[in-house]
Amino acid sequence: MSPHRAQLVKLVNQHGWTSGVELGVNKGLLFEKLLAECRTLQLTGVDTCPVLHRKAKCEALARQYGNRAWLLVMTTDEAAPLIDDRSVDFVFIDADHSYKAVLSDIAHWAPKVRPGGWLLGHDYNAKWHGVVQAVDSVFRRQIRTYPGSIWAVTL
Repeated sequence: MSPHRAQLVKLVNQHGWTSGVELGVNKGLLFEKLLAECRTLQLTGVDTCPVLHRKAKCEALARQYGNRAWLLVMTTDEAAPLIDDRSVDFVFIDADHSYKAVLSDIAHWAPKVRPGGWLLGHDYNAKWHGVVQAVDSVFRRQIRTYPGSIWAVTL
């Protein structure tokens, strides 16, 4: 298992989080892992799903987990208004890795996290300078890092 998937499962279970959002579902590997190993988690996945067989897999996963899983096939900006402010324990940002897109995801999705909840993301490393630059520009010294290139802040 990829280090970031194992680490996020650990964090969800450790904190007892029961509601979350994954931005950038891609192949559904993290989506599936979280639902399988975090038995009380209700998870919303957001992805444009441009690859049809990946979309079909993610839709099947959402059906498999019934009322614990939702897949929103749209951009992260389009999906944000569909989630109530202060309603989820965490949002995991792993969609478009450009500076502008990460800034937009932070701006649109931070309000969705309940007080004391976490905004997290993936690929906080030199390979993805847009991610690092955006996260640093917003949160500066508040950032904590975890194995698997995860960044996190408590809101």
